[in-house]
Amino acid sequence: MSDTPQVEIIEERWVDFYDDTVLAVLARIDGALTILVPVRPVCDVLGVDWNGQYQRIRRDDVLRSTMCEIHTVARDGKRRKMAALPLEYLHGWLFGMSESQVKEEYREKITLYRRECFRALSAAFQADRALPAPTSPTAESGMTLAQIADLGRAVTQMAEQQMALEGRVEETHDLAAHAHQRLDRAADVIKALQRRVGTVEDKLHPHAYITDQQAANVANVVKALAEMLTRQQGKNQYQGVFAELHRRFGVASYKHIRQEQYSAVLKFLDDWYDAAKAGHQQQQGTNV
Repeated sequence: MSDTPQVEIIEERWVDFYDDTVLAVLARIDGALTILVPVRPVCDVLGVDWNGQYQRIRRDDVLRSTMCEIHTVARDGKRRKMAALPLEYLHGWLFGMSESQVKEEYREKITLYRRECFRALSAAFQADRALPAPTSPTAESGMTLAQIADLGRAVTQMAEQQMALEGRVEETHDLAAHAHQRLDRAADVIKALQRRVGTVEDKLHPHAYITDQQAANVANVVKALAEMLTRQQGKNQYQGVFAELHRRFGVASYKHIRQEQYSAVLKFLDDWYDAAKAGHQQQQGTNV
């Protein structure tokens, strides 16, 4: 999306989503149909501070570049200027929301929004309007809106599995907050996992899905990598790792990784970790 996109509002709808209503706007942006979601009404139903979330969006390069301002109807029935995100970026914003920013009584609700809100808002316009498949604002990716929806669902599922396999209930960005306590053990964990790969794979059919233990191994390596990247870049990197696994290997779940892919998945994560670690050490040397 350009810095000054031409936005033409086509239709506005308050969409029923469980016990809430969420505002969605069908618009034409620089000639392409796009579903926009005003952010403040979502903040209201999730009980989070709008000003804080607006500043967080402004600090994120991707979200800031895709956010636009539109004049639309507010809950009080008056037309107001609102900051809105394209629907395909809603998951990125929701997953970046810290659990500490959400009151305890709203935490179950935010999980529901992460899982299903994308589908509900998209379906609201598709039910009675034949929408073409608009391309993502990140044109270089070549992804359609449907593909981005699949990616969002895959990231959601892998994030949930990551938390379950680690035996923890906090969101993945809270895991990253403890990265410095576990980073020293990460390299040893990865090496130990690699030594175990050959023995396990010889016993299993190459087209079968990996075992629960192997899925837990992948989760441990993902954790080590995401923590390394988070420590370097200052914001949670779990979502980026999940998304890259989905793009490269076509999996929306650790348990859907096939035996024939297992070594390649671990090698990909291991190489990424080594490259990130080398870059971090080089940067430290330059700073010294």
